[in-house]
Amino acid sequence: MHRALRYAVSLLVGLLVTTSVAEFAATDHLLTISLLPLYVTVSSMMIAHRQRFISLSREAAPARKRGAIVGGVSAFTGGFLLQNSIPAGAAGFGLMFLGMAVTVADFDDL
Repeated sequence: MHRALRYAVSLLVGLLVTTSVAEFAATDHLLTISLLPLYVTVSSMMIAHRQRFISLSREAAPARKRGAIVGGVSAFTGGFLLQNSIPAGAAGFGLMFLGMAVTVADFDDL
């Protein structure tokens, strides 16, 4: 994907997430604003390494088991964060996705 198109899509994703959270949450304005760069970065990295993300779901059983464990723990923790605050939950999921995207990008560059 062309770099300018990737950044445009990433900016759109970041704006959509930020405005959606701002629509439902009346508090934590600084946390809500911080979601924009978080999700722009995450979506940009995921688009840049999309082939590797797709191939992760087709790998051997240990990789799928790790994915299931991370998904379960993330859903459990994210659910509690969302009960506390919608911006905090969105930030928690964004940070999880950022960690995944950085790890995939590191291994993809090897």
